[in-house]
Amino acid sequence: MPNGGSDCCGTCWFNSNYKEKITKEGKIAKRKKGVPKSITKCLLRDIEISNPFWTYCANHPKHTYPDKIEIPIGPVYINDGYPYSRKIWLKPTDNENVRVKLIDILSKFTNKLNEKYPVPLNIEIETILQLVSYKEERAIEQLLRIANIDVKTYREKPHGMYNNKVVTVGLAAEGILKICKCKYLNKIEHLIKIGLDNYNPANYKEAKDNIGIIRYHFVRGLEFCDSAKSVELLKIAQNDPHSEIRAFANEILNKKKK
Repeated sequence: MPNGGSDCCGTCWFNSNYKEKITKEGKIAKRKKGVPKSITKCLLRDIEISNPFWTYCANHPKHTYPDKIEIPIGPVYINDGYPYSRKIWLKPTDNENVRVKLIDILSKFTNKLNEKYPVPLNIEIETILQLVSYKEERAIEQLLRIANIDVKTYREKPHGMYNNKVVTVGLAAEGILKICKCKYLNKIEHLIKIGLDNYNPANYKEAKDNIGIIRYHFVRGLEFCDSAKSVELLKIAQNDPHSEIRAFANEILNKKKK
């Protein structure tokens, strides 16, 4: 297929040209011969899509099947040229119905190993980023739950066809700090050492430290805190075995000194 991924508008159940063409398995049925194409519209966002095979969003069945989520999740992306990548074309929709539904979606996130379509677009990531961009405090209860789920299963990065849930956990922790600064820091401060319970300098391999992604996002979130505790945690991160975490801790501490 001449496109940047089959999770495009051209194969979506919200595509006006494929409105009744989704099978029970979430696959697109072929258009019958002699049936002409019309202008492609997104029935969910009520917009015209000029290049449907190079346009994307998280509502595509590749990301939500078997659910058909009828509120817009995240931005609309388009191809950003060669080498192939995606950039935001339309920003996320913001209204009360969207916010309430996103929090409901958030409540269903678990640490269960589940399959994902092999592209960067991910419904868990898009949902968290959208709520954080709104600074939606009603999402805090679920973000705290997610930031504290058990991720021992993910000590080694799962195969590319499965969601790496440590990213979800890390973004939840960073999001809590972005929305509420230090207010809930005591509930997630233990994340500064997560994954280091059996740390041995002689055996440590940065590329294998998958849970380090959580520490990375937590440290990034500390930039939004102005308490003595946040400085204390950043100083701990200065000795983290992961070079990127140490670099971020140093950078944030230097900003706080100015």
